[in-house]
Amino acid sequence: MNQNQQQEHNGYTFTEMIIVLLCWSILLSCFIPLQYRTYQELEAKHTLQQLKEDLLLIQHLSMNEHVYYTLNFDQESGGYILYDTKERKPIFHRKLPEKWVMRLTTLHPTVRFNQKGIIQRAGTMYLYAPKKTYKVVFPFGSSRLRIEEI
Repeated sequence: MNQNQQQEHNGYTFTEMIIVLLCWSILLSCFIPLQYRTYQELEAKHTLQQLKEDLLLIQHLSMNEHVYYTLNFDQESGGYILYDTKERKPIFHRKLPEKWVMRLTTLHPTVRFNQKGIIQRAGTMYLYAPKKTYKVVFPFGSSRLRIEEI
């Protein structure tokens, strides 16, 4: 082979590169929305699970330590605070994810349990995620909450 023939076979042509890049861009444009949807589903699952665990925590604290623990929901800030009214200090503050909205319907903004683990005021609230709506029910009795996807 002479030197001209060897230079012609040392790489890809411009057309071949454009075709490969076009195929990659099509694959990526299909994959990115799927990845974002998966992220939203995981974020919702984590947020709802955290709410359940926080309510379980306040129920156990009320049963084992004292009944002055409250979970205060704030529609304006889109979050809730676990508050110790006996010590007059917040334990922690949780914010809902961005673009989530909370609407209290029959639920009082302050959730409290007695020493037997029974909620003092039952009620319902709604959580609006970007693509889904969740109905959160705080029933009478010692059960904590029920979350229904609407």
